Amino acid sequence: MYKYLLIALVILSSCKKQEEISLSQEINDWEFKYEGDWHKAIVPGNNFSDLLRHNFILDPFYGTNEDSVQWVTKRDWLYKSEFLATENTLKKQNKILVFYGLDTYAKIFLNDSLILVADNMFRKWEVDIKGLLQKENELSIKFEAVSEIEEKTQADLEYHLPGGDRVFTRKAGFHYGWDWGAKIAPSGIWRKVTLESWGNCKIKNVNVIQNFLSDSIAKLTIGLEIESATEKEISIQINDKSYPHKLKKGMQKIDILYAIENPELWWPNGYGNQKLYNISVSISDENELIDSKTKKIGLREIDLISEKDSIGESFYFKVNEVPIFMKGANYIPQDNLQNRVTKNHYRNLLKDVKKANMNMLRVWGGGIYEEDIFYNLCDSLGILVWQDFMFACGMYPSDSSFLENVKEEAIYNVKHLSHHPCIALWCGNNENSEGWHRWGWQNEYSDKQKEKIWRGYQNLFNEILPKVVSENSQANYWESSPKLGRGNPKHQFEGDAHYWGVWHDSEPFKNLETKVPRFMSEFGFQSYPSLSTISTFSDNFNINSYEILNHQKHPRGNALISEYMEREFNVPEDFEKYIYCSQVLQAEGVRLGIEAHRRKKPICMGTLYWQLNDCWPGISWSSRDYFGNWKALQYSVQDAYSPLFLSIYKTKNGEINIYGVSDLQTEISDRLEINIYNIEGKLIRSESKTIEIKKNSSVLLSSEKYNLNDDDFIIASLKNNKIKSKTLFLTQTKNIVFPNPEITYYWKGNKLILESENTAFQVYLHGIDSHFSDNFFTLLKGEKKEIEVSRNNFEKNNLVIWSLYNLNK
Repeated sequence: MYKYLLIALVILSSCKKQEEISLSQEINDWEFKYEGDWHKAIVPGNNFSDLLRHNFILDPFYGTNEDSVQWVTKRDWLYKSEFLATENTLKKQNKILVFYGLDTYAKIFLNDSLILVADNMFRKWEVDIKGLLQKENELSIKFEAVSEIEEKTQADLEYHLPGGDRVFTRKAGFHYGWDWGAKIAPSGIWRKVTLESWGNCKIKNVNVIQNFLSDSIAKLTIGLEIESATEKEISIQINDKSYPHKLKKGMQKIDILYAIENPELWWPNGYGNQKLYNISVSISDENELIDSKTKKIGLREIDLISEKDSIGESFYFKVNEVPIFMKGANYIPQDNLQNRVTKNHYRNLLKDVKKANMNMLRVWGGGIYEEDIFYNLCDSLGILVWQDFMFACGMYPSDSSFLENVKEEAIYNVKHLSHHPCIALWCGNNENSEGWHRWGWQNEYSDKQKEKIWRGYQNLFNEILPKVVSENSQANYWESSPKLGRGNPKHQFEGDAHYWGVWHDSEPFKNLETKVPRFMSEFGFQSYPSLSTISTFSDNFNINSYEILNHQKHPRGNALISEYMEREFNVPEDFEKYIYCSQVLQAEGVRLGIEAHRRKKPICMGTLYWQLNDCWPGISWSSRDYFGNWKALQYSVQDAYSPLFLSIYKTKNGEINIYGVSDLQTEISDRLEINIYNIEGKLIRSESKTIEIKKNSSVLLSSEKYNLNDDDFIIASLKNNKIKSKTLFLTQTKNIVFPNPEITYYWKGNKLILESENTAFQVYLHGIDSHFSDNFFTLLKGEKKEIEVSRNNFEKNNLVIWSLYNLNK
């Protein structure tokens, strides 16, 4: 049965010159073919989601079900939709079908006519269907098995490329499996489909270039791309100003100078407001409004400063002439099945990012160019985006058709995102250069093959992509992250670095305090998610169970967690306590690195740990699990990324050093208090002094040797600003016998009030489905601590409170 299409977005409903009609599921029926029959499908979506909805496959996230669904990726999939075109649409001079995302090899038919062959998940595809569109229509799409096409492409090449067959396909790399995610590679219409119809004139694109910015004026160039079927006189309206113009026939670019007086600047989180301006553009002839578009922009200057200096080469971002220390994390897609990621998922995640005092996320190159809502929220929250192009851990084909495909992908995505003030950097790839120069990739190739592969790399990452960025954006471009691999002795002194000596090479956490680069764009450590998250994929609570091993994708992951845990803790036998201990281990280890990076300011000017989030419920480097639950690391980061921060640590010579680190733009004067306690929590020594911390700086405030017992601990604080350091023990946790803290609590509305007879360390609140404003903290003897709890609908008596004391019970 045919179903009339409803107009999802009519750009100019009053004059009906332009029409954009959604062909997505909300208003149109789609079907997919399985085992000879047609079944209802949802668009946007994918074959895995449709199969799951009809119970044709088991949940691939549960247990070891991932293995049982690999057949899905090895067959073709057919989708179809029947629709009626309105009389108004049929009368329009121009009719375009627009596919915003097809994953990946697709043949599209309209009324049995092949209208498009698509081969790139990351491109928008537009098809002129004038002459083909009828009142009654059938749109059908055949998604071909990716593996078969990759195998055929590989057979035509005389050698294998590093990264495997996935490098031939412009598809999200993480779909093929990674060391933190499942091998679940969907196919389908993963973004919206629209039918656009219009008369003889249309705005194709609006690009805003910022030419000059001062306190008194912002000078902009509004670049319009307009397609016109005729020559005609029009009026271009930009906000409240009109500009007469004579259109030529065909595609044309029009640049118009525009100014904003007394502009308010856009600032990253923690440095000021995120003022956004609407740039509304419309075109009219003497009779009526023809078309309009609106861009939301922020006025700011951002520069990547990479200059030779006395120790190597700098790498830092300057925003509105202010050097900014970047605090953040690496971000991956939130689900293997993108259609399940809702607007609320984006809102909650990015609110958590801001809450954790971050100002930058790196969108990693094995994922996707994110949804518009992601960048819109980053604009409004002040989260800068380091945006990788979608290339990761491989070497890619260098034939002309592949490079042209990638060029079109880059042009579309750079243009699409160019107006966002959050975009700080476009980076060519993730670890491709390091892999080629350091990971032994070159060993299997002849000199001629090596030359060809490297020439292809240079063509793509040093010619095509930087040119696309420079021609379509004002953002900075960086060839590859990291600039140099850690096997290169210069990696600590030039550009950005990925440091994996801790974790992959089993180096001690203390190495993070000395191996500090100019900008740390990757480092991290794994932990288990909460028991409630594990319960969604296993009921066998054993680290060696098949279900849990299947959700640990790093081949040495569990062994490394245990190895590091044995260095620091008495490893608990109880499964849930092991989970708790793994999170404390991760938080303490990564925090060592973050504190070292911040102390080294301005030599080091950024730290982005791996990784913020998960794409499925697994054991990984994330600080925030698949369901958005905060691990200990996320709480630790919230503190360690504070604008004003105290860092305390023990040097190799035995001094206790205390640094004051400030991202503030004003100088701080305060009283530094240093309190030393015994393990029962009795204050055994206290001293204080007046200190000053200059704006945007890192300052050594105190360096002293103390004659203390191994189980004594130290906390430093700033009296007036109410800033506390972490709790510093002078020995490994496993050497300390913790007394029973005897924590008591009571509820005051949605606030939890805690007190303790003895000091409690790494206090862990759990057992109820809620978010706590603080967790994994030190509760001093006799101290009263107030915690805000985010939800009302939980059983308060289910609250469970642990501390390090419980690890050895």
